[in-house]
Amino acid sequence: MRTILRNTCILAALMILTVFTFSIAGVGFTEEIKLVFQLFGLAFILSVVNYYFDDIVSLPIVAGYLVKYAVFVGIVIVFGFIAGWFFPSNFWMAFIYVGVIAVIAYAIDSVKTEKEIEDINEMVKMSKNEKISFKPLKQRKGWKVLLVLVLSLIVLCVASLAGFIYVLDYNIHFRMNNSAEAQAAGYNKSYFPSTKLDNVVIDGTLYECYDSVEVTFAGNIDSTHIKIYIESGKDYIDGTEGKTDRLIIYCKDAGTFYYGDDHFVEPYSIYTEGKVDLENYCLGGFIYSGLAAAIVVIVLVVYFILYFVRRKKFDDVSAS
Repeated sequence: MRTILRNTCILAALMILTVFTFSIAGVGFTEEIKLVFQLFGLAFILSVVNYYFDDIVSLPIVAGYLVKYAVFVGIVIVFGFIAGWFFPSNFWMAFIYVGVIAVIAYAIDSVKTEKEIEDINEMVKMSKNEKISFKPLKQRKGWKVLLVLVLSLIVLCVASLAGFIYVLDYNIHFRMNNSAEAQAAGYNKSYFPSTKLDNVVIDGTLYECYDSVEVTFAGNIDSTHIKIYIESGKDYIDGTEGKTDRLIIYCKDAGTFYYGDDHFVEPYSIYTEGKVDLENYCLGGFIYSGLAAAIVVIVLVVYFILYFVRRKKFDDVSAS
């Protein structure tokens, strides 16, 4: 049951991370997605501390759990204040959260402890004359699994980077072709990025309304939101494919009329930015797979360090 529960939690964690990682490209880094990654980051920190706690601190079982509880509460409070979860009025909730999780973890860990006791009893039953050997590195599976995971993440990272470069190049050529096409038709101005708003009626005329950004360089780089109006029913090329944001509006400079921040333009075409969603997916895959590979490499290095430290201790005990 413990193995099933552990595998279920690991699979659920991977599913959540995968879904929310790909959601970043679609909806951005929202507060909900940010919270999920913060929780996983906190879980990683607590797991690392718990992993090395018993090697560093030698305490009785009850005292060990009490010290762990105090340490974990402190970490959660500090992390919570940094992440903006806690305030001076509600930080006490960390004691409850950590307490509930600690009880569940203790219940699961008790099964593991019982199994370890059985293994110790089996070792006691072994003949004193029988030599107990330290399992060599080549017979251990842990580092091999980590190495395969690192290689897999590196392959994913390289593939994501290659995909990002390819899609970025495609998007650049896509925009250049659209711009050249508009210029060849006598249109020489563009607004980007633009977002489609609701149609409006001005002086009895129906207009398509778009929100865009105008960049100015007056001492400091600044940007101003403007509204662009296109008379509905006019003939122009529309390559938006139903999308309403990150649009490029190509128009005539001479055909633009300004009323404050409202621009009335004569359009040539409205296109999307290109395969920007795929570009974001590839970039996200490169960043997160690279970060994951770096973390696993650190874990692998720590694994080897602990192995050689414990091997030295075993050799010293055997020699004495």
